[in-house]
Amino acid sequence: MEKKGRRERRYQKKRDVKPIISVGLKDVIYRLNYITGIPVQDICPELCMLVLKDRKSIEDLSQYFKRDLIFSNTMFRGHETNKTIEKRIKGPSDRVSARFTQSEYASLALLTFALDCSVSRSAAVLLEISMSQVRFVNTYLKQYLQEELNESQMRELREILRYVNRVGESYYSWASLLSHVVDEVGTPVSRIKDVVSDFIDMKWRE
Repeated sequence: MEKKGRRERRYQKKRDVKPIISVGLKDVIYRLNYITGIPVQDICPELCMLVLKDRKSIEDLSQYFKRDLIFSNTMFRGHETNKTIEKRIKGPSDRVSARFTQSEYASLALLTFALDCSVSRSAAVLLEISMSQVRFVNTYLKQYLQEELNESQMRELREILRYVNRVGESYYSWASLLSHVVDEVGTPVSRIKDVVSDFIDMKWRE
């Protein structure tokens, strides 16, 4: 989500949804909050929307559709004999707060209707998918970096990512790189531009 879009989103009327998710998943979402400084109640719907706009994710979920769902120009047929989405989380769980705009909630409600479950359960399923596939977290944090950094900083960070993935022993995604940057510098994340500048000075120009 673009910075302007996030700013506009702040003033839109919202609806509260409190999905029940695993404790481990909640910890990871709060880690994203720590890294980005974006409130958890905003991170959750943004992650949900990434999954809801992803055709492959909808195709995978369609095996659980009890009712029809239209995605883009495709009609995914639901049937009462299809598999039923699990209603409860296995293991330790907890609620997380999310605030969806009216349009986001409408999209979530359509999926809820197709899955024949509660809105909070639909949100939980989308959050589970978003954190089980690194491409969603990667996309989210890459967009965040593009919003926060200037072109020069972003270019240098790309070069660091290319270099460490070429010569390093471990593979770094945008998500893992940003987490590493925050851990290394230890600066308040509300000043992400300064964090990245300090990291570049420490690790790239030494």
